[in-house]
Amino acid sequence: MELFLTYLAKGLVLPPAGNLLLLLAARLLRRWRRLSRLLVFVSLASLYLLSAPIGLGWLASGLENVPAFDLASPETRRIEAIVVPGTGRYTEPPEFAHDVVSNRTLERLRYAARVHRTTGWPIAVVGGAPLDDGAPEGVLMAESLRTDFGVPVRWVEDRSNNTAENARNARALVDVDTILLVTQAIDMPRARDTFTAAGFDVVPAPIGFLTRQVDSVLSSFDFIPDASALAATRLVLYEYIGLVWYRLRYGH
Repeated sequence: MELFLTYLAKGLVLPPAGNLLLLLAARLLRRWRRLSRLLVFVSLASLYLLSAPIGLGWLASGLENVPAFDLASPETRRIEAIVVPGTGRYTEPPEFAHDVVSNRTLERLRYAARVHRTTGWPIAVVGGAPLDDGAPEGVLMAESLRTDFGVPVRWVEDRSNNTAENARNARALVDVDTILLVTQAIDMPRARDTFTAAGFDVVPAPIGFLTRQVDSVLSSFDFIPDASALAATRLVLYEYIGLVWYRLRYGH
């Protein structure tokens, strides 16, 4: 029930549902004109800022504070394994015979497979089935690495429901201390803190950066609202909320 309520709150608070709720509140409070107009302004202005690439870049830059992993780094000498947490499934896809990993998970697996081929470090995949009794993410991730990338998987964890459980269960399963943690750049602050708190020595390997040096020069398109920017902003806002929640609940 707690997990269901978490996903429900996420859907209602984050844009665009949160903006629509503000408009609904403005309608219900129309007797108080100033308050009603303020709510309308906040709803529309925030929707614009959150759907414009410039707003996305500004928000994402606060999370993407870890540089990409360098295989020539001296840290490679102490890494013992690659750990990849799951981040969703593509459920009942018509082009496949069964569930497969989500696009964001596939992005993580692609990078992990590339690093494995270069270094030989064993891979651990972690992730359960949080909202149903479908195939756990860990199982689907292992299958994807084997069939799509031809890469073996040493450890498969398939019972965790969130990042905190990812880390704890991985620590109980993976018998090494220093890991290369692969996740999207905006997810890395919370993931790194959580896996460190579980007892791992974490070397971060962020991927899928939303802000890059090539984007440092603004153009007129950065101010035009875009659906893909809004979708990415939802993920960024969710991570900010997650950081606060994890510090309150787990102390890290």
